[in-house]
Amino acid sequence: MKNQPISLAQFLETTEISPSDLLNTLQSLCRRSIIEKQENLYSVPPVVREYSSVFFG
Repeated sequence: MKNQPISLAQFLETTEISPSDLLNTLQSLCRRSIIEKQENLYSVPPVVREYSSVFFG
């Protein structure tokens, strides 16, 4: 899992999800604290990154 924050524009370049669905998904993940948004960049908090690396190997 990458540690670098990613912008909405970068997400849109690398996915086939519609922009509105992507934005809704990102907002939902932020509300649940699964990802963080700082300015216009999204990232995975360290605790979630650690858990996912242990859980998913």
